[in-house]
Amino acid sequence: MMRRRLLTTILTGLFLPLAGGCGELFLNQTATLGGDSAGERGSVRVLFINNTPDRAVFTYGAYDQTDQLSGPDFAQFGLGDSARHLDGNSESSLASDEDESFVACARVFGIGSPELLRLMEENLTDVTMRDDALVEGVEFFQIGGEDGDDDSAEPQSSGFAAPFEALLGVDFSCGSLLIVRFEVNDVEGDWPYRIDFEIVPADSER
Repeated sequence: MMRRRLLTTILTGLFLPLAGGCGELFLNQTATLGGDSAGERGSVRVLFINNTPDRAVFTYGAYDQTDQLSGPDFAQFGLGDSARHLDGNSESSLASDEDESFVACARVFGIGSPELLRLMEENLTDVTMRDDALVEGVEFFQIGGEDGDDDSAEPQSSGFAAPFEALLGVDFSCGSLLIVRFEVNDVEGDWPYRIDFEIVPADSER
């Protein structure tokens, strides 16, 4: 009886973050993960468009919230020029040979979300990660000083966008193209930057 109560408590804690009611929970947990055979997963493609003047530094990936023992499929945009980075007023590549534009389909897609980062830290201990990109949300940096023309100037943090998560079956489906836009936050809120999210379905001609 004690083991059954413990299992119930664990499962309740895992499902509570899906705060959209039983309907969203059902859709999320029953949505197909894609793939051509049992056990296989499809993927989603992600395009980042940085409409701010500053470099965006962050970690993104996908995970199953009911699986606490596996590491997320993730990728990062770092701060240094030697790293994969996303400057202001630029966008990421969707070139067919850029594996990092694909993420294995999972129940949750996150950008700098605490749960994504926690699962990476606990379950991917042998995987190389960029520490500067392990931030909650997205951190933005001025590059080249205030005017952008001083190559010797140290990058200066100019603020954050809040962490972001989207749910499979509710916000997106496997095979979709996820378009993520970073914007200077010109609406009410405590964050100087914001994340806008758009889905292009798998069967779209776009």
